[in-house]
Amino acid sequence: MSAVTALLAGTAAPPAPLPAARLSRPTVGFPTLPGGGGRAALAVECSSRPQKKGTKHHMKTRPKKTQPWDIKRRPTQYPPLPKLPPDWTLVAASATVDAEGAPATPAAVLEMAAAAAPAAAD
Repeated sequence: MSAVTALLAGTAAPPAPLPAARLSRPTVGFPTLPGGGGRAALAVECSSRPQKKGTKHHMKTRPKKTQPWDIKRRPTQYPPLPKLPPDWTLVAASATVDAEGAPATPAAVLEMAAAAAPAAAD
């Protein structure tokens, strides 16, 4: 057993009293031993019933499958979706596509709008 463990357990002899010059300094955080000599080590106090935190608690208390019919149950298998009509096209959310299928630039959109405006006025 190490000296620190023995001291915390109370089986070791307390350290020798310090000289008078050393006792003039404040002893913040270290209570003095009965009898006026030396300092006692701080005792570490732990909770007797520590609680689980966050994810550890949720993993321990989550609902668990205990019935054989529930353990063997698998996710529902749905039939595949039908094909999209030919006039529908899948496009990424960040991409912009004009009517011809080429990526649209702001200049091309302005040209198309300018070309369409006189035709509508006629």
